[in-house]
Amino acid sequence: MMDSALRKEIKGALVVALGEDKVLWEPADLLPYAADNSRMKADEVFKHPPDFVVLPESTSEVQAVVKLAAEHKIPLIPKGGGSNRTGMLIPIHGGIVIDTIRMNMVFEVSVPNLYVTVQPGITLKELEGYLAGYGLALNQEQGSFKVATIGGSISTAGFSRKCQKYGTISDRIMSLEIVLADGRVLRTGPKVLYTSTGYRLHQLFVGAEGTLGIITEATLRVEPIPESTEVLMGFFDDVWAAHEAALRMTGSGVTFASAELAEPADPETYGAPQGKRAIFCVSFEGTKGEVEADVDFVKGIFRETGGLLAGADDARRLFDEFTMLWCGDRATLEPEDETTAYVPTERVREFYDTLWNKTMPKYGMAPVPGSKYGIDIGRYSMSYCRFYIHHGERGWEDYRSALVEVARLAVALGGSISSCTGVGLKNKDEMALEFSDVALKMMWKIKSEFDPDNIMNPGKKLPTRKSGHPANGAAQD
Repeated sequence: MMDSALRKEIKGALVVALGEDKVLWEPADLLPYAADNSRMKADEVFKHPPDFVVLPESTSEVQAVVKLAAEHKIPLIPKGGGSNRTGMLIPIHGGIVIDTIRMNMVFEVSVPNLYVTVQPGITLKELEGYLAGYGLALNQEQGSFKVATIGGSISTAGFSRKCQKYGTISDRIMSLEIVLADGRVLRTGPKVLYTSTGYRLHQLFVGAEGTLGIITEATLRVEPIPESTEVLMGFFDDVWAAHEAALRMTGSGVTFASAELAEPADPETYGAPQGKRAIFCVSFEGTKGEVEADVDFVKGIFRETGGLLAGADDARRLFDEFTMLWCGDRATLEPEDETTAYVPTERVREFYDTLWNKTMPKYGMAPVPGSKYGIDIGRYSMSYCRFYIHHGERGWEDYRSALVEVARLAVALGGSISSCTGVGLKNKDEMALEFSDVALKMMWKIKSEFDPDNIMNPGKKLPTRKSGHPANGAAQD
């Protein structure tokens, strides 16, 4: 934390650069920025408030803050919607939080070229509403859709429910504007979705969690709103019977927008007949004829694999409720957490069997009812589950030990520790399980090149280097 003399100097400089209404410094105003949506030890919650919070509205204002921070080697923590669950927003070294929520302008919508240019603070929901007026859609339906910002989605490599047809946020990016750690502005390339010239610099900032620079503008690919949409919902004996249907569907080459399966705590609430414990949801988007053909094809797969179809109206209604189960209710239970591992399709059952029959029982941990399985189907599949954390010091130690074992399990099965929520503080030490020493050294070189004084969200994303980083940095990892 800053001493009183430096605090007074920085406060004055920030007020001059941005105006008093865009600078927060009172303890009561800073406290909400001391934590995010991650799970923390009871004695750690709100222990790390920032020194200041700023609310810029333009790239030039972000530049002014970054230049001031660079001069004094003050940590900077960029913030979007704040819904992440990994601790990436906690100011563990104090510093300045740059809250981009007021940077929510849409600069350009190009209908013929199918792109939109926006500031990072606009939420996914706000942008979809704006684009609808042009007959367009971004098609990034994340779990935190209502509050997740474009900048936050890019910085965490956000996962979209519609990824099978439209990809993830990473696939949407055409060009980014970044304020680097020394205050320079980087434009990563022209507003084109594909080019064979230059390095793809924008991809370096996907999932970077604010450790390389601050996104101040993004140009993203959009599509026309589809002529027709449809939802199929099938009920199966258990999640593995539903998984067999899913494998048949993905192996057929049929086109679908999203698909997911689970065993809810109360499947009858979603219309399941007695004895059917699993739900398999598939959504389709496209031209009317395309959707009708795909729906009929998948109905056949459901029947052939023992699935019972919900009625069309019920399927749509239940699909929306099912979305809320996974995307909204996760905020209503505590203390609990989630794992979002990626595991190759052929190892998914082995992952869950080991998780619930061996790993979690070892630490006395159990799934949140209805959250034992949450499997996204398609090219960007995710194995999701939620579990309770015991109270007290022992409960926290068991939780941390379980996270390490789950990470080891995912990597051992050829997968990844996290498929959508990022790393932050939660899994940074387990990065060494997933990446070789050579790969981690290259990541640190990239970090050092972009941020030589380690002021950009220090202590997050990458595991601690034994040699220390940087030699003269103010904030050590």
